[in-house]
Amino acid sequence: MCKHLAHGGTPMEKENEVYETLLQLFSEYVNESGELTEYIDSLTFIKSVVKVEKEFGIEFDDDMLHLENFQDMKTLAGYIQQKMDAKSA
Repeated sequence: MCKHLAHGGTPMEKENEVYETLLQLFSEYVNESGELTEYIDSLTFIKSVVKVEKEFGIEFDDDMLHLENFQDMKTLAGYIQQKMDAKSA
């Protein structure tokens, strides 16, 4: 489970913490706008997904395992937060 996230807080605060953690995990593949760059290929993306799953204690849905679904970190953070919320419900 994610060691970086505080328990509690508003949904926006939680998503921002997820976002900040993702920026660290994807630091070499993200530009200043938080978008994934052309330097990440599908294999690197899948390896990164495995890291994200371990970090946040979630599992991506198979149909979401496509790089084009997550062109920026905000979209990815929102998806992860949804998965975490569903898991804790």
